[in-house]
Amino acid sequence: MTEASAQGAGPGVFGVVDVGGTKIVAGLASATGILRTERLSTHALRGPDDIVDRIARALTGLSSAPDLAPMSAVGLSVPGPLDRRSGVVHFTPNLLWQHYPVADRLSQRLGGIPVLIDDDANCAALGEAWQGTGQGFAHLVCLTIGTGIGGAIIIDGTLVHGHQDLAGEIGHMVIVPDGPPCACGHSGCLEAVASGAAIGRLGAALLTQNESPALARLAETRAGQVDADLVFQAAAGNDAACQAVLGKAAEHLGAAVASLIQVLNPQAVVLGGGVMSKQNAAWLIPAIQANMNRHLFEVQRGAVQILRGELGDAAGLWGALQLVAPLARDVLPTGVLG
Repeated sequence: MTEASAQGAGPGVFGVVDVGGTKIVAGLASATGILRTERLSTHALRGPDDIVDRIARALTGLSSAPDLAPMSAVGLSVPGPLDRRSGVVHFTPNLLWQHYPVADRLSQRLGGIPVLIDDDANCAALGEAWQGTGQGFAHLVCLTIGTGIGGAIIIDGTLVHGHQDLAGEIGHMVIVPDGPPCACGHSGCLEAVASGAAIGRLGAALLTQNESPALARLAETRAGQVDADLVFQAAAGNDAACQAVLGKAAEHLGAAVASLIQVLNPQAVVLGGGVMSKQNAAWLIPAIQANMNRHLFEVQRGAVQILRGELGDAAGLWGALQLVAPLARDVLPTGVLG
């Protein structure tokens, strides 16, 4: 479904959906806020049609209440790279989609209503700029650090999409040439060395090498499975091996953020995503700042704020609501519409 096709839809209740590597949040919204939500597991290996079917069922169930107007359009936040105009996801490293026409497929399952898509990190940035930590910043960079790493750029109050809708693929900046393989098919990407999945993979390697007794004890409660949160827990208990894993991730993230500051000169960098819980961020953000400052000019140090996103899972939903802004432009703020 194209952007232009949404222009004819009438106002009312909107569907808003944020698709992630491990979870999906589907909801309903009015022009000014989120009304109700439902969480789903992504189950990526089941394929994109299964995901779309379950999103459609969730939205249909949420919108069946007799007190609601009919759902008139859907804003869909989904991992890219993608093409907003055609509604096609080119590929998603963590969902295994290839050239998938997600907007048309979801529209068909919802009776033909318009479905507008954008990259999940772009939607998170729009949400934070509208309702969260990013309010008041005309020049903003956002990173979402979860299963993968996404990015978005707002310059002069406008979300930057670039020539092919591919601006902001920060997770696929090469940080370690000839480094570990990334799910995108390349090597040494930021996502491959500093995402939640990468931290979990490095933690699992510590178990294999018997280098982290604390992590081994924690993993026993999860049938030996290790993820990023478990590594953070062990590090908080003064486990040196896990602290070293997180220190290296912070080093890579600090270098990446410094490079973005050098190129884009933002007022603030907002860090969100599943890895950036309040507890994790309390350790990670100062470590990122310290590593970042090693690569900046003195005049830049302290001039750019590094902030944790406030909205959590809701950031993508607020951004998805902005995708249907043409249907409610009188109540949405100007200056942060892509």
